[in-house]
Amino acid sequence: MEIVRLRLPRRISRLTKVLAWATLVSNIGIILTGGAVRLTDSGLGCPEWPRCTADSWVSTPEMGMHGAIEFGNRLLTYVLIIISVAMFLAVVRLWSTHRALVVRTIIIGLGIPLQGIIGGITVWTNLNPWVVALHFLASAGLVLIAVQLLTRVNAELAHSGETGRPIVDGQTSTLTRAMAGVVLITAWASLVLGTIVTGTGPHAGDPHSPRHGFDLHLVTQLHVVPVYMLCAAAAVLVVAQMRLNTSAHQHRAARFLLAVIVAQGVLGYWQYFAGLPVSLVWLHMLGSALTMVAATQVFDRYRARYLTRGLTKMPAPVSAPA
Repeated sequence: MEIVRLRLPRRISRLTKVLAWATLVSNIGIILTGGAVRLTDSGLGCPEWPRCTADSWVSTPEMGMHGAIEFGNRLLTYVLIIISVAMFLAVVRLWSTHRALVVRTIIIGLGIPLQGIIGGITVWTNLNPWVVALHFLASAGLVLIAVQLLTRVNAELAHSGETGRPIVDGQTSTLTRAMAGVVLITAWASLVLGTIVTGTGPHAGDPHSPRHGFDLHLVTQLHVVPVYMLCAAAAVLVVAQMRLNTSAHQHRAARFLLAVIVAQGVLGYWQYFAGLPVSLVWLHMLGSALTMVAATQVFDRYRARYLTRGLTKMPAPVSAPA
């Protein structure tokens, strides 16, 4: 074990960045594959958990396409675990200096099997919409952590080992910092209420699964309230930063947020008036994940307190001779 430990990386490198990107992309991917399971009515394609059936760990030909889709989604969990373990091993020897990175890899590494358990509970409860919502929101939380991890790795590489450089690398004001906080809060609120709309709508994951008894039109109207607040906060942020000496990173984060909001708004109204076709609902799920990415980036670029630690593990101080 000691030999293995000594072979682990002692610096942040391009490989670290690749793994951080893989962590983010894979956690977004599992949201999309989970959405595909629900939208194809394959939520109970494997009617048992952790087994696929009472007698088999894998789907069988008799279970058809629904079984294959659901089992394929379960297999992706192991891909996420492999990536998260690799990410952890890439930074664990930097614990003394880059603890913020290591802690985030641990949260993601523990969150993925927890997600598997929540997925099992959704099967046991016949796809109860409240449990399905929790399953989605937990994934959104992992996306948030993955974005923070990637941002910090990028910052370390961008400054080529220089220590003490902030992620907030441009001018901010009380207003822009406040709006960055509002952006993240309202993004989360829109996702939470969006899951209630989903739990009320027609795509249950299985024709016999329970649905919320809410009025779809009413919960949709409630869902757009935090969305409008998010739009307003993003607009105020963009206008306010024009008077400041902001950085390129801050500009890109704000522009990306606006682009995602506009795309989500178009998709949201389009899918609603088109009667919730599967393809548009799936794209709206992708937009939800990207909304969390964009909101987290904005929050980091305007409010994060992280300072770079350098690319390598700093040596322990040498005591002066007596």
